[in-house]
Amino acid sequence: MIGPDTVLGGRYRLIEQIDSGGSAYIYKAVDELSKKTVAVKVLKPELTENEEFVQRFKKEVQAAAKLRHANIIRAYDAGLDDGTYYIVMDLIEGKTLKHLINVNGPLPVKYAVAVAKKICLALEYAHVKGFVHRDIKPHNVMVDMTGEPYIADFGIARNIAQNTITAEEGSVMGSVHYFSPEQARGERVDKRSDIYSLGILLYEMVTGKVPFDADTSVAIALKHINDPMPDARAENPAVPESINKIIQKATQKDKHFRYKSAFNMYEDLQRCLLEPDGEYVKYSESKRTQQHLEEHARRSKKSMKRLLMIFGVAAVVIFAIIAIVSAVINFSAERPVTLQDFVGMTEKNAVEAAQKVTTVPTVVYENSSEAEKGIVIRQEPAAGADFKKDDPLTLIVSNGTGSDIMPNVTNMDRAQAEKVLLENGIEWDQIVEDTKGDAPVGYVIEQHPAAGESVSESGSVWLTVKASPDTQKISVPNIQSMQLADALNVLQLKDLNLFFVYEKESGEEEGTVISQNPPENTEISVNDPVALTIPSADGKRYQMKDEFSLNIPKDVTSVRIGVPGNINGVPVYYIIYDTIMEAGDHVVEPGGTVYIDSDEEIVQQDVVLFLNDVQVRTETVEFTRR
Repeated sequence: MIGPDTVLGGRYRLIEQIDSGGSAYIYKAVDELSKKTVAVKVLKPELTENEEFVQRFKKEVQAAAKLRHANIIRAYDAGLDDGTYYIVMDLIEGKTLKHLINVNGPLPVKYAVAVAKKICLALEYAHVKGFVHRDIKPHNVMVDMTGEPYIADFGIARNIAQNTITAEEGSVMGSVHYFSPEQARGERVDKRSDIYSLGILLYEMVTGKVPFDADTSVAIALKHINDPMPDARAENPAVPESINKIIQKATQKDKHFRYKSAFNMYEDLQRCLLEPDGEYVKYSESKRTQQHLEEHARRSKKSMKRLLMIFGVAAVVIFAIIAIVSAVINFSAERPVTLQDFVGMTEKNAVEAAQKVTTVPTVVYENSSEAEKGIVIRQEPAAGADFKKDDPLTLIVSNGTGSDIMPNVTNMDRAQAEKVLLENGIEWDQIVEDTKGDAPVGYVIEQHPAAGESVSESGSVWLTVKASPDTQKISVPNIQSMQLADALNVLQLKDLNLFFVYEKESGEEEGTVISQNPPENTEISVNDPVALTIPSADGKRYQMKDEFSLNIPKDVTSVRIGVPGNINGVPVYYIIYDTIMEAGDHVVEPGGTVYIDSDEEIVQQDVVLFLNDVQVRTETVEFTRR
């Protein structure tokens, strides 16, 4: 029985259940290896009995882990423990966007636009990587205590939704309000379906209600297909015309007339509050669109019949739904075929060939020095595997060698810089803010690697963006002589969140803060670190056994390597290496000790590299017991 105190994968101890959905339970947990607090999604037992679902789940988990964006909740581990499938994700302390709307009604227009812009950039990143979310709704957007939004359920939503309306209890009623017309008709969807759902979400944020509602899911779905999109200003006169037009364009019935990309929508959102009349937002219900609507109307009876069958099953046999879905899948599934070899084909030809055996081919791009851009270099599953119709298939396509070279994005607006990186297939690991310099606020003032350097050899990509000099400064309190846990609580109350812990031999009581840096009354920014020194812990000391290679982008760079830890729920980094380096390639020799709660002679442990106090990358290295 899964519940609090259950340990999954030998390291993730469940603390409490914090949420539940149609397919999974979500627990707050602690990673006993790193001491980090995480979220663990546990697949419901009845779904683990469906082998076909489990296989799709595994493949989608692998895909979801590839998405690394500041506004996407990352799944970074998954496994099977005694018949239980689970995913380990970042834990966001906060509420869903749906909760905020339910409690507050219409959100402030400025905040709604800010949230929509962040979601646009996250979706653009995912779409460029070949992923379509298919279930964008406020229930799947977490908002942390600072108001920052994070998209959840990338990957698992694809499993549940596939290309049709699901009959899963709970998820249908939650999702149908945000379905695109093509989803409601059970047709294949692409990134423009996510854009439609985001338009519905933006409407709900500024009005406090969904645009289409009815007594049944079937009736709501048919409204998405047939009814015109309401005017947001009719519900909330404070909504500028520019935002209303953005909503209208994003929610066109014919996907060909929506925004062509999430970034295009982002660009209009950038202007909407500065130019509230919205003359720059162009959309039209063309003759072609009207013809589509008339055709959809003629098919309404057919759609009604299909939807009634789907939702009727969900309503009547709710307690047997998983068994029925399994039976339908098993009954309708074709015999497995031997999967052909797509490697070496062009992307266009490979996708066309793949669509003969599956309706859900996913294309992922990778840098390659051996294949020309646009050529399939790998596939998952491999050629020769048994393959059933509509099993997930991933084609890995060469991005060529050019995208391994870092473009020059310094002195660009942050949004433009992100667009350039996306167009080059380059993922960024970190974007930080700094008030130094004379550049305009929001512009990139520093980048790593430098323009023209290799991304793969640099190991990470990060940008420094000019922040407003009016950013609130925090006066560091005196925490010396406090116990470490108490000191961290005091610092957190000041909104500080980056803590480096140093250990040194001392006769002071264990856990006592011997010294601090910066000293008392120093004014720092919220993202600046605070270093605390405590007496070395007795007992199980381990020393880093492996070398650590790194590339330093510029002279006089502060380099720290830390072991992540957790003190009463507060993340800290135990620093085992601290120096200043010049530009170039360097190797950190084995050394540096830390307390690790283990009885093994050799343990695998994550270490985190910080350059100028920016977290650059995480690696797993070996530590040996001293």
